[in-house]
Amino acid sequence: MNATFTLDWLARSPYRNLHARLLRALERLDAWPQPEAYDELVRQVPQASDAQLPRFVTQSREAVRRLGGYEQHVATLREVPTRENNWHDFFNMVVWAHFPKLRWALNALHVDPEVGPKDPRNGRAPAQNLAATFDESGMLVVSTSQDLLGDLRELRFKRFFWERRAELVATTRFWHVGHGTLESLLAAHPGLAAKALLLHVAELPSSEHGWDTLRFELDERAAALVAGWRAERTVLDPVPVLGIPGYWDNARPEFYDDEQHFRFERRSRRPGAGSEIVT
Repeated sequence: MNATFTLDWLARSPYRNLHARLLRALERLDAWPQPEAYDELVRQVPQASDAQLPRFVTQSREAVRRLGGYEQHVATLREVPTRENNWHDFFNMVVWAHFPKLRWALNALHVDPEVGPKDPRNGRAPAQNLAATFDESGMLVVSTSQDLLGDLRELRFKRFFWERRAELVATTRFWHVGHGTLESLLAAHPGLAAKALLLHVAELPSSEHGWDTLRFELDERAAALVAGWRAERTVLDPVPVLGIPGYWDNARPEFYDDEQHFRFERRSRRPGAGSEIVT
């Protein structure tokens, strides 16, 4: 599907929750922008005063090879190698636009030579494996309800998504920071799951400016948590994405009994290693 640039997906969750200025800029496009044009798209999204954005450049395999790999290219040149006409790389740009500090923290972890012993099967330390997973399928689940976040952490999905649905809609937001999941949602399939950090907040904003301020804070918090993966073992919480209200035809209780969507079990999680709800 990379050959065709369409915008029908903009009206669907979660894409309609992208920043309004970026949405307006995308709506003006009638064809794939060149990777170098992504710089202007990224800058449509307001940034914290201390946030730094990379440049986006057309990918050169030779340049990536010469610098030792994709993440090394990003870290050394502050440039993101980007394939033309490619949804995966397009949504990578979208995540950079909204959460640059988090993305830099992931990049720093990927290129850290002191992060720990490497797995010979893929050349990564455990923390780098975690970063790779979060890079592709990460989510921030942000809620004013500690109790709801506790239901999600304990994998009580029907209670979380259905039995407490009105409370969920009022108190909780789902921020995608995994560009692989954003691409997958273009043609969603049963069983699609994100891997989340659960973040408690005192309140949700009521204005666009307030949402920008909260996003800056979440970006800072998530980046600090990623940096801490060097020293602490972490388990990301699974979120069955199609259970989120509005993401699928899920406005009936029996949907949440369907094991093709909700196949996770507590015994699959390492004892004593569950991620904490971060306040």
